[in-house]
Amino acid sequence: MENGQIRIGSRIRLLDDIPMFGIFYKKGHQFTVYGGSYRGWDLIDDDGHKMTECLFIHDKLELIDRRLKIEKIMSKI
Repeated sequence: MENGQIRIGSRIRLLDDIPMFGIFYKKGHQFTVYGGSYRGWDLIDDDGHKMTECLFIHDKLELIDRRLKIEKIMSKI
């Protein structure tokens, strides 16, 4: 994840609640990017639920910087 760019393998979270394919994803729900095209990222969550071609919600996605997350966890130990 160089320069804060989302790419395949990135971990992201939702900035807003999103209903999709009969599932209501709450703000903060996390996904891993497993693919992408000019139509947007393909996402999968930890339960195996997928959202594909997510260009229409690109403004509702936030990259999770794993380095900062690890530093925060380690500071509590």
